[in-house]
Amino acid sequence: MESRGLRQRLLATIAAAREREHELLALCDDSPPPEPGLWTVKDHLAHLTAWRINVAQLLDAGRTGTEAPTMDDDIEGSNARVYAANRDKTADEVKTNARSAYDTLEAAIAACSDEDLVKPHPRPRSPGVALWQTVPGHVHHVAEHLMFWHLEQGNEEAAEAAQLWVHGVDRAQFPEPGAVAASTYNLACFYVHIGREDEALPRFKHAFELDPSLKTHAQTDPDLDRIRDHPELTALLNGC
Repeated sequence: MESRGLRQRLLATIAAAREREHELLALCDDSPPPEPGLWTVKDHLAHLTAWRINVAQLLDAGRTGTEAPTMDDDIEGSNARVYAANRDKTADEVKTNARSAYDTLEAAIAACSDEDLVKPHPRPRSPGVALWQTVPGHVHHVAEHLMFWHLEQGNEEAAEAAQLWVHGVDRAQFPEPGAVAASTYNLACFYVHIGREDEALPRFKHAFELDPSLKTHAQTDPDLDRIRDHPELTALLNGC
C-alpha cells in the first residue's frame, strides 16, 4: 500500500467511526440487560473503548519500538476482564471513557509518521501485518458491534446499514484492490449470516476477482458454511 497520506486516511477513518458510534452513545443508559448473559449498549461501548485504547497502545509501541500490550493474546479472557471492570460503571462514565479513547487513538495516529505506520505489527503473532492495519480493523470492530446489537433487537435494516457504512468507509479511504476485496468479502459474509445469499454471492464473485487468494480462505471459512453447498459458490471457488 502507498504510504503517502496514510496518516490522514487513518484519521479520516477514525473520525467516521467516532461519528457512527454516536448511534450507540445515544442508546447507552443504565438499564439492566433484558435477560442474563446479554450485553447492554453500555457493555458494547465499554468493550469497544478498551480495544480502542489497545490499538492506541499498539501504535505507540510500533512507533517507539517498545513492548506491545498483551490484551489480545487471550481474547476471551481479555473480554471477560473488560466486562468485569466496567459492569458497575455508570452509563455516563462509560460514555465519557468512549469519547476520551477516541482522543487517545487520534493522538497516537497523529504522533506516527507515514513511515512509522508501514512498519511491521509489533506482535510476533501477526506476521505480514503492517502497523497501520490495526486502525481500520478497529473501525470494522465498531461496525460489527453495531450489527450484533441491531440484529439482537430484530432490526436487520439497521444492521445492514452498519455493514454498508463500514464498506463505504473502506472503499473511500483504502481503494487499493486488496483492501476493497477484503471489505467486499466481509460484506458478503454478513449477507450469508442473515440468510440473503442472493446479496452475498455477487459480492463474493467481485471479491475473488479483485483478490483470488481469498478463495483459499473461503474454502474453510465457517462464515460460509450456511451456503457451502450452493452451486454458485462451488463454481466460484473452483474457478468456473
